[in-house]
Amino acid sequence: MRIAKIIRMFESGNVCVCGLRGTGKDVLMGNVIARRNKPYVSNLDYTNGKGFQALDFDKIDCGKNTYTDLIRKNVKFYRYDYEQGSDIYISDAGIYLPAQYCNELNRDYKYLPTYFALSRQVSHNNVHVNVQHLGRVWDKVREQSDIYIRCRYCWVPFGKLILKLKEKAKLKWLERIPLFVIQKVTLYDKYQSCLDRVEPCRISVPLMAKKEVKLNARMYLDKFRNTYGSIQSRLLIYRHKSQHDTYYFEKLFLNGRKEENNEQTK
Repeated sequence: MRIAKIIRMFESGNVCVCGLRGTGKDVLMGNVIARRNKPYVSNLDYTNGKGFQALDFDKIDCGKNTYTDLIRKNVKFYRYDYEQGSDIYISDAGIYLPAQYCNELNRDYKYLPTYFALSRQVSHNNVHVNVQHLGRVWDKVREQSDIYIRCRYCWVPFGKLILKLKEKAKLKWLERIPLFVIQKVTLYDKYQSCLDRVEPCRISVPLMAKKEVKLNARMYLDKFRNTYGSIQSRLLIYRHKSQHDTYYFEKLFLNGRKEENNEQTK
C-alpha cells in the first residue's frame, strides 16, 4: 500500500494514530506532514522548521465560547491565529490531554472540544493526534476522530548505522543515502474496534463456489462490518522524510526551568 492513501485520510478528516512505543507513530505522522508540504501546527517540529508553527492551546479555544454563548447568541470574537488551512498535529496527546485528568480538562479546557468540532469551519483544517494507547487520551479528543490508525511495527533498515555515519563522517555523498521505512498498520473507522485491537475479517467471498456458500460468506462479512466497521491491515514501504527529534521530551525537560528546591538540578 502506498503512503498516498494514508495522506488522503489525513486530508479528509481527523486522524488518531495509536500504537506501542517504537511502532512508528511519529514516523508516520512526520512523513505525512513532509509529503503534504504545507504549513502545519504542532507541539513537535517534524520538518526542521519548514512550515512549522508551534502549538499554543490558548489559540485554539474558540474565543472561550461555550454552548451557552451559542444558545443565547452572546458570542465572543474569535479568529484562528495560525494560517488558515493549517492542520494541527498533537504528538503524545496522552501526555498533554490525559484521560486520567478528564474532570480537570472538562473544567479548565472546556473550550477545546468546541474548537475540535468546528475546526473545519473556523480554520478550514483537521486535528490529528497520536497516543500509545487509545484509552489514555481525553475522551473529548477521541470522540472527534474520524479515522483510527494502529501502528503495529516499524523498521528502518540500517537506519541507526546510516544516521551515525552521517553525524560523524559528515561526507556529502552520505547525505544522499535515503532511509526507507517498512511499517505495518491497521486502519479502523470505529473507535471501539481500534481500542479492542480487532483483527480484519479473514473470510472472503469465494469466486468458484455454490450460490449458498457465497450467500453465507456475504452475510458473515456484512455482520462483521456492521459490528466492527471497516478494518484493513496494510504494509507500508516509503522513503523516510520526517526530521523530528525522537528524543524531543528529553531535551524539553533538560531545558526546563530549574527550581531552587529541586534536588535533581544540583
